Amino acid sequence: MKAVLVALAVLAAASPAGAAVTQRGMHDARYCELFELRGTVPDASTTIWNTIGHNACPQALWDGLDLTALAQQRGDVAIVRNGPRHFLMDRATAQVGPAHTFGGLTMTDVGTLPIRSAGDLVQRTYTDRTVRRDNTWTWNRGRTVFELVAPGGHVYVMQSYALIKDPSLTLAQLPALGRRLDLPAGWSYRTRVLHRPLTLGADGRATILQDDLQDTYQLEVSGNAPR
Repeated sequence: MKAVLVALAVLAAASPAGAAVTQRGMHDARYCELFELRGTVPDASTTIWNTIGHNACPQALWDGLDLTALAQQRGDVAIVRNGPRHFLMDRATAQVGPAHTFGGLTMTDVGTLPIRSAGDLVQRTYTDRTVRRDNTWTWNRGRTVFELVAPGGHVYVMQSYALIKDPSLTLAQLPALGRRLDLPAGWSYRTRVLHRPLTLGADGRATILQDDLQDTYQLEVSGNAPR
């Protein structure tokens, strides 16, 4: 089940769920997600629930969730945790669905991810994943962003850092994070101060990846990245 959690963490906020909602004040906002696994491959699916807009995922409630009991109550194959995490953009617009409360934690349905093969549940760090989602992430002018640069020059912007492998990780530590990462040959980690706002959008599809601490990044596409 741990491998399932890690892989699904890469694919969070997948397919559109409903109405478009804009959330402001997101920079360094703590959140958690739950993944509901239903069905069997190739017809399995995962509903993704997110605490943003409801609460900051209090640790006592998060630790107290009985995921086995919740899965049985809801008829799921399993429910797994993703988080806690912290978003890094300042503003986000995404498609969302209804809300539900799990063990005292209210969450919003932010997407449904189809699971077509066992390979969808395998963790691959520093490897592109294409997900179905409609979202717009915006960073304000003057904000520092944290990026991975691939050997071919592709740039990935960190959208969230994870407290999964290192619960003590903080925003203040991110500028030096590159020294901790086990980067593949030819890859680099860098920080950059934005001279104008940065917007990363996904109109149905986004390319993302994770580092070995499970921090998540989205690929900058042509026209998105200010220089």
